[in-house]
Amino acid sequence: MGDSNQFLYAQRVLKNIKGRVLEIGSKDYGNTQPFRELFQHCDYVGVDLEDGKNVDYVVDLEKGLGPLQGQKFDLIIICSVLEHSPRPWVLAQNIQNALSDTGTVYSCHPWVWRYHKYPDDYFRFSPKGIQVLFDQLHFWLPSLYSTYREGEFLSFTQDDGIDNKMAIMDDQGRKYLPYLQTVMVGTKGVETYADLYESYLGLQSPLEG
Repeated sequence: MGDSNQFLYAQRVLKNIKGRVLEIGSKDYGNTQPFRELFQHCDYVGVDLEDGKNVDYVVDLEKGLGPLQGQKFDLIIICSVLEHSPRPWVLAQNIQNALSDTGTVYSCHPWVWRYHKYPDDYFRFSPKGIQVLFDQLHFWLPSLYSTYREGEFLSFTQDDGIDNKMAIMDDQGRKYLPYLQTVMVGTKGVETYADLYESYLGLQSPLEG
């Protein structure tokens, strides 16, 4: 699920992550980002609601950790998933319960996008909304939006009105915002944050880098 900027961000910012990695929504539908390839040096686990390629466990994490109970992960990837959960606050708490003491969450979710079922579509998430959901993560990299243009990341931290500044009005007075997804990395550990921030500074984009 998701787009190429999710993979690009992970490739540049999360490249030095070590330990255990959990990908939520890992099933390969042919357009899924190959996050597992980035972390071949790690113990990698993929979970989804359905069995298939790149799925190690079938589990609904909104209902509990299931076979992951008692396991801890150093990085949890959840991209293009939360908007499909009817109770994302429950899912977020279960995710945090599976994090190690210095663990990191990588979250990419739509802020502006069409309605799309998988199996249904419930929410959109601002950067502040993601921070509220993951309330155990006290250290956050600067918040970004990304567009469909590969490599284009816009700073929400520097300008929380950047989405509105990209709006286009048509000749009938309709206001249109571009597709935007929220790109967030939060962690429990200050030392982990310092390492991630150093990698983040290498992310080249129009407004960041």
